[in-house]
Amino acid sequence: MSPFLCVYGHICLDQIVSLEKLPEPNTSINITEIKRYFGGTGSNLAAISSSLGVPTALCAYVGSDFPREFRSFLESKKIDMSDVEVMDDYESPTVMVVSDKKQNQIAYVYQGPMKDMERFPVKLNSAKNSEMIHFGTGSPVYYLKAMHALDGSKRIALDPAQEIHNVWNAEKFNEALPYAGTFFCNENELKTALRYTELKTAEDLLDIVDMIVNTRGSEGTVIYTKKETIRIPAVKTKVIDPTGAGDAFRGGFYAGIYRKKSLEESAACGNAAASFILQSNGAVSNIPSWDAVEKKSAEILDLMKR
Repeated sequence: MSPFLCVYGHICLDQIVSLEKLPEPNTSINITEIKRYFGGTGSNLAAISSSLGVPTALCAYVGSDFPREFRSFLESKKIDMSDVEVMDDYESPTVMVVSDKKQNQIAYVYQGPMKDMERFPVKLNSAKNSEMIHFGTGSPVYYLKAMHALDGSKRIALDPAQEIHNVWNAEKFNEALPYAGTFFCNENELKTALRYTELKTAEDLLDIVDMIVNTRGSEGTVIYTKKETIRIPAVKTKVIDPTGAGDAFRGGFYAGIYRKKSLEESAACGNAAASFILQSNGAVSNIPSWDAVEKKSAEILDLMKR
């Protein structure tokens, strides 16, 4: 089966380190807890969308140390991994998040081969066979090459996430945005997009893209199109760990689109999927079934009618 969705983005090893307090420079301190999770914006999204029934391909670069159990996990979700390449001269992307009991936090990010991906030949096999292409975190230069090569033949979503602030710049963002039918962002990312484009409102961006999907955490999601603005409330739930909730939203949203649901219904599916991920540590440790997402999304839509 050809993929419906092709995801470009990171596959990461996440390490969550807990301390009593953050140490001073040139000292040492005991770790109170350390947990390791499968992560990365690309693999999170691919694992969740595929688990929800969307035929999904993943394009990314990892190092020679890429754990066999991580690959087995992704393959168990039936993700097309043919465009995931192991680069022998690198170690795999890793994120270490260190926090103390006062919730002060420092993140250490090792990009691995993703740092140099603009030097690699662009992978297009999965993209050319898919209906929708999702460009997530990664090299703007690489993604622009891919967008140029696809030349408007595919439905493209641009989703640089937190990298919009420091990996992208105004020139590259303004070059990429016209290729995208959809722009995914949270509130801070939207502000940066408006600064780059020298526009004032999300509605102004609709002169460039067809749709903006603006996630707002506990305030839910707002979808802007030229015809309407759709507001979908978040699910009220106990938050154990917010890691990966945005990726889960995207997976649920694409699962709705794949099943030809309306934008409102698809956004409700996204919020529903995110609510399950929030209830557990790690971005992919509590992936729901499609039936569970559909049931929860129906509850969201029913509440909106009251």
